[in-house]
Amino acid sequence: MDDFRVRCVRPASPREQEAVVRSVRRACVSGDGEVLAALLCADATAFFDGGGRVGAPDRPVQGSRQVARALLTLPARGPRTTWSAQSVNGRTGLVVRCERRVAAVIGLDVADHRVVQLWVVLNPDKLRSWNRSPSPRN
Repeated sequence: MDDFRVRCVRPASPREQEAVVRSVRRACVSGDGEVLAALLCADATAFFDGGGRVGAPDRPVQGSRQVARALLTLPARGPRTTWSAQSVNGRTGLVVRCERRVAAVIGLDVADHRVVQLWVVLNPDKLRSWNRSPSPRN
């Protein structure tokens, strides 16, 4: 039997999703693990996809403190790293850039004012479309 459970909670409204994601972004930018953990459900789960090319947990990370710690130690952290809230798969998520290059895209499932699950894509192959230069307009 899988360790993962189907969650039966009311998904967040777009406004609630955006508010929670922006709070998560602020906690990640400031490096505040306590605040970040408080924004996550106690049994939050994060799935990381490094594609074997970027250091990332190879198993899901579970628990608010463990997920917060994993997010705060992403390979993309550095002095020229920016975090922005923007649309990811049709909902507000996070895009992490290092030197203006997308290094991570994070989808968040929010319910009852807390993050329930995170989907962290670090795999450069899967981020290729995020890093394409916009085509010139005629």
